[in-house]
Amino acid sequence: MADILSQDEVDALLSALSTGGIESPKEETAARIATSAGITAEGKEEKLIGKYDFRRPDIVSKDQMRTLQMLHKTFCRFLTTNLSTYLRTIVEVNLVAVDQLTYGEFNMSLSNPTCINVFSIKPMEGRAVLEINPVLVYTIIDRLLGGPGHPPAEIKALTDIEQSIISKVLDIFLEGLRESWNNIIQFDLRIEEREVNPQFVQVVAPGETVILISCEMKVGPVTGIASICFPFVYLEPIMSSLSAQHWIAAAQKKPTEDMKISLKKNLEKSSLTCSAILGKTLLTIRQLLELKKNDVIMMEQKVRNPLLVQVEEKNEFLANPGIIGKRKAVQLVSIVTENREEIANAGKRTK
Repeated sequence: MADILSQDEVDALLSALSTGGIESPKEETAARIATSAGITAEGKEEKLIGKYDFRRPDIVSKDQMRTLQMLHKTFCRFLTTNLSTYLRTIVEVNLVAVDQLTYGEFNMSLSNPTCINVFSIKPMEGRAVLEINPVLVYTIIDRLLGGPGHPPAEIKALTDIEQSIISKVLDIFLEGLRESWNNIIQFDLRIEEREVNPQFVQVVAPGETVILISCEMKVGPVTGIASICFPFVYLEPIMSSLSAQHWIAAAQKKPTEDMKISLKKNLEKSSLTCSAILGKTLLTIRQLLELKKNDVIMMEQKVRNPLLVQVEEKNEFLANPGIIGKRKAVQLVSIVTENREEIANAGKRTK
């Protein structure tokens, strides 16, 4: 924050401006423009020298930064979907920024206590860091334990039991990272260390450059930041693959045979609703209101006609009704392939 001037300092500044001790705003602006253009007071052009901070070198190119942004937007969409399902509440995750800075700056920006998780990034060497704001962590824990999802009034260090409760959520984070990076490299991500004090976590030297992924995460009414820190030295061997052209080309690869088999296995495990239609009829509101015990409702389905079997409300089979043991059953006699609507309405036409 800028220092606030006292009244004496303001008076002295105004006095100096009126006496010519300080350049007027117009003169100062003109001088800045001339300096930025490399023109001296004598009108000669000078070669400008740009400043370079060796403590914070820009190692990652703009194209690679854009690819990282695209990768982690996919990661945020994965978290939004899967965390909403797991926590059974509305969860929104949005990418805030992708920055490069030193590990010391990242470490100093973390609160104490917090939720820090160090994970391996095999087949690459080294480790990376996942940090989640403790307010978010306690909100998620309260939600998982059946509460409304409110954080405590006072934030304390996570206990071993609380860290165990949050472990499934961390697995979802790592699964999202695996999916988002899958077109670049197939990571094997595993949590190796958990800490609450950032000073005890040292994955690289403080002066090493890291790539920081900052995501804004909203769980119900509570909002916080979840950060992922990748040391550049460990990602350097694959940085050449972080170009938009490479990423898009990898994303458009044709599915392999293993992918097809995996998809088929997942589809075979899917559950579908199957219904046998015993019969249909139409009643007026008056007839419905006048129904009494032991009344008989006439169906349009004839006893000797096969029943229509629907799968997810679509006509698929014809079957005969029966009983197996003490349970009602149907025996499929044919597959409905053509004129499905006509077959469904066949009972209505035959009386």
